[in-house]
Amino acid sequence: MDKEKKTKPAEEKSAGSMEYPIIGKSRAMEQLLKQIGSLAGTRRDVVIVGEAGVGKGAVAKNIYSFGNSPESSKPFMSINLSVLDDKELEAVLFGFDRGVEGLPYTTKRGLFELANGGTVLVEEIEEASFRNQMKILAFMNERTARRIGGSRSEAVDIRLIVTVKEDLKALVEKRKLLEDLYTKMSDFERVVIPPLRERPEDVPLLVKHFAGELCREIGIGELVIDINAIDVLVRQSWRENIRELKAVVDKSVLFSNGGRFMLPPELVDEKTEVVKMINNIATGQDFVLDKSLDAIEKGIIERALQKFGFNQSKAAGFLGMTEQTLRYKLKRLNIASSRSRV
Repeated sequence: MDKEKKTKPAEEKSAGSMEYPIIGKSRAMEQLLKQIGSLAGTRRDVVIVGEAGVGKGAVAKNIYSFGNSPESSKPFMSINLSVLDDKELEAVLFGFDRGVEGLPYTTKRGLFELANGGTVLVEEIEEASFRNQMKILAFMNERTARRIGGSRSEAVDIRLIVTVKEDLKALVEKRKLLEDLYTKMSDFERVVIPPLRERPEDVPLLVKHFAGELCREIGIGELVIDINAIDVLVRQSWRENIRELKAVVDKSVLFSNGGRFMLPPELVDEKTEVVKMINNIATGQDFVLDKSLDAIEKGIIERALQKFGFNQSKAAGFLGMTEQTLRYKLKRLNIASSRSRV
């Protein structure tokens, strides 16, 4: 088994061209790719369920553009309902006619009008007020758009893709979603994206993909990513899912030194390193000894410094070394030498 692997574009499994690659080898990702392929090119309305950061927007855009389907030549527009207040949201969705009180003296077409014939992505519909949820429900039923202050409704042909962070029934129970809207969207095609913590086998591919992307973007060569770093990342809970993982990978690339992928200090813990080393030895798995020992030593020194209020003399005495040795280790292991630098 190789001890080290270099970053390269991760395997991107798809049945056709995909503008926003779905990275992963888990069964959940395989099923997701099949759903995208079957929904692409259709006019079926879709609801995508998944926690923040799992990539609902990317999945929606793939459903729209996958395989250069006929739908991909039609308009695609999106709106996130969590970032607009009630009045703004209604004006953005439906537009307004000249002379409406409180709005600019002009006429403006709404998003539903502008996207006629195409697809509209409505993100986080549960964040809209019940008043606006009722208006969206009316649009779903009638497929007509009337501007604020307007006197007539215009028929529009829109395929809707709606995203929510939780199961629809749970949102109704939490009084975040109208029950009538839940009933309507129950007829939509349903796509569920599981959180990253439930598919750890996808993490290594995502790490290599994001690392490779950033290396190319900033113009540096491929980085060596050892299996110890991958193991640490696989064991994280990733509460913000792929979004959080990408942020950590980007930070690790920027921490890189000597062509090696370096995890941020906050992810390296000496206790888990010891357990990991012992387990790897017991099971015959490969690991990089020097790096594991450095991580353990760094954690111990940092804890000693914190214990003695960053008094290097006391910390050195506690650790059984001279201050000169401690200063050398602080520099070699890139350890903050005072509280102000932490």
